[in-house]
Parts: sequence; C-alpha cells; structure tokens
Amino acid sequence: MSTIAIDNTRCDRSPGCPSRRVCPQGAIVPVEGGHYPGAHGYRVIEDRCTGCGICARVCAGGAVSIG
Repeated sequence: MSTIAIDNTRCDRSPGCPSRRVCPQGAIVPVEGGHYPGAHGYRVIEDRCTGCGICARVCAGGAVSIG
C-alpha cells in the first residue's frame, strides 16, 4: 500500500484544502491549533488512508506526495 505524506513547508495552509476535500476516507485533517483549521498545516491519519493518491493529484502546491 502507498503511503501519503504532507510537506507542511510547501502547504499553503488553506482552510479549504482541496486535498482534504477530495479524500474519500477523510484521512487528511488539520494539525491542531491555530486561528483557523489548517493554520498549522495538515496531517494524514494513516489508519484511514488507503493510499489512493487522489489527494496528491489535486494539491496545487505539491505538498502531498505518495511514497
């Protein structure tokens, strides 16, 4: 199974993160804290992630990768 990783140094920290919206398993969630959801970036809940890669295809900044 593929592993999804998020590079929060490349993430634009949008509260409307397209990768989060398209994840069929709801595996991408905001890092806790901040003034709005996603202010500190996003993380992957590995138990939910199936490795489908949809999130990586829609991330315009290239912050989501498949390993």
